[in-house]
Amino acid sequence: QDGTRVATPDTVIHFPTRPLIAQGLADIIAEGGFGTIGSHGQQHGLGSQFELWMTASAMDPMSALEVATLDGARFIGIEKETGSIVAGKLGDLVVLNGNPLENIRATRDIKYVMKGGVLYDGNTLDEVWPAKTPFGVHWWVNPDVLKADKRRTDVWDKP
Repeated sequence: QDGTRVATPDTVIHFPTRPLIAQGLADIIAEGGFGTIGSHGQQHGLGSQFELWMTASAMDPMSALEVATLDGARFIGIEKETGSIVAGKLGDLVVLNGNPLENIRATRDIKYVMKGGVLYDGNTLDEVWPAKTPFGVHWWVNPDVLKADKRRTDVWDKP
């Protein structure tokens, strides 16, 4: 748990129909319709990033961010409670190290997460404010998956 992340090359995340889908969504929105991002959970947490980046390939980054946040809230009927930063709305948010308006992929470089008024470190999930509290064991991480070695892919197969 040293905070090291294993990066996946962009070529591995393959959306062969990305330009067609993104442009279709952009066209619907340009004509006054609505759309939002979504994934089926195959890449927990990352699916939304991929969908956001795909959307930004056919429209400007700010529009893609609005599709992912405000329009997403509208689609599930909670736009009065969340989806934008407005007094009186729920205030969960992320603080990024980079500017997604300059490079949409800056959305993956998270400095802090605020949820329910509690601020967390974006890399470790340690509570930063109002109290400093370590997150503890990341129970969902399998350290063996993060190893880079030369074992055969069938090393765990039973004879």
